[in-house]
Amino acid sequence: MDTLTRDLPPLVRRHLRTELLRLARAEEDAAAEVAATVRYWETCPATVSGHRECAAVLRVAADAVGTGPSSPAATGPGPGRA
Repeated sequence: MDTLTRDLPPLVRRHLRTELLRLARAEEDAAAEVAATVRYWETCPATVSGHRECAAVLRVAADAVGTGPSSPAATGPGPGRA
């Protein structure tokens, strides 16, 4: 993800991260909605785990956008940056 976003202005990166997190929440909501229709003794449909996996991937992508070289966390003091 960093190779695609490293040249983006910080404001665009922030908006991209926000949108990725919004999509992840929507996927979690979709998983919960489908799971709520299943009786406790029944097996959840594969779509539930699919939505949850998609949400996890979107969160990883959001973290990659948020921790790139132009984010505040990467430019502040830290090991080897004194």
